[in-house]
Amino acid sequence: MAPKRNSTAGAGRPSKMAKKDTDMGKCEAIAVALELAEKKNVPASVIALLGPALKHCLPTFKEDRHSFQVNILDMAAKTLAASESALISEVAFAEATVNSGDEEKAKREAAVLETDAALAAAQEEHKAKQASKHAKAEAVKVTVEPLKLAQASQKSGDADAETLEKTKAALEATVAELLTPMKETGGNKRQLAVLSKQLETVVENSLLEAMELSLLQKPEKRGTFDAVIIENLETQILAKKTSMEAKLQEEAPAREARAGAVTAAQEAHDTAKAEYETAATELKAAKEAEAAAKDAAATAKAAAKTLAAEILEAASQLDNARKTLEEFRSGPKAFFQELLERTAPALEPEEPAAPAAADGAPAEVPVVSA
Repeated sequence: MAPKRNSTAGAGRPSKMAKKDTDMGKCEAIAVALELAEKKNVPASVIALLGPALKHCLPTFKEDRHSFQVNILDMAAKTLAASESALISEVAFAEATVNSGDEEKAKREAAVLETDAALAAAQEEHKAKQASKHAKAEAVKVTVEPLKLAQASQKSGDADAETLEKTKAALEATVAELLTPMKETGGNKRQLAVLSKQLETVVENSLLEAMELSLLQKPEKRGTFDAVIIENLETQILAKKTSMEAKLQEEAPAREARAGAVTAAQEAHDTAKAEYETAATELKAAKEAEAAAKDAAATAKAAAKTLAAEILEAASQLDNARKTLEEFRSGPKAFFQELLERTAPALEPEEPAAPAAADGAPAEVPVVSA
């Protein structure tokens, strides 16, 4: 007779339904543990795929699994290993924090001294830049009055020469725009009136009156007297122009000296102003550097003050990390290994049936020896 699986329930043996519930509970615990693998860069999409698949693979006996189920469990094993690695890393990190307490204390105390020194230096630099800015501001003020005086001297000293230059320019324009055209082609009374007005301070009145008839005529109608009048007119204009040029030439050295004084005063003022602006920029930077140094010093002091609490917290985290790792190994990891390697229970042969007694035959009575 063919053998069959032993279905006899021993005392306290869980029912088939209870065993299925237990398997499902273990699968759920393993699925939760797989999520830790995200800390080791296992994609969440992979974990989301493997978790629900466990209940369709692990409860199946090892020898009954399909190759697809085997592949899924291989992936689950690797992912669970990544979860364990993440927990081991957390334990190692917490251990390193606790074990490096003395070193970290020395480091933070050194940081306090260093940042305090940097703050003191920044404060001194700030004060120095404030003093520099003040000095540069005073230097600018010193250059203002000399510049004003030089400009005022130039303005008053050059006034006559500038007026003379304008008069000379106006005379040259009058000759070019009125006298020369009227001399060459003749003019009209309007032009003559304007010319007389422009030349009234340049030539004699008698010549102004005499030039009227000569300039109103066409060149071909002018006589010798007209030529003499025009020639005298030009001679007086040239003399006036020459006199102006001589006067301007005479004033040139003084004007150049005044211009040089203004240039020097302006350059001194501009240089002082530029140095002041540089000092202002440096002061702003020094002020910002002091603020940054102050923040750094405060941060260093706070870090040194909280070290003891951090070490206690790290010790607590280490205990929790070790406990979590142990629970992982005794729970999800052990569950997975148990279900992964579980095989079907051994089969037991059926017991042969006792032979039936013949009808009417007396039952054999065992003999008991004395």
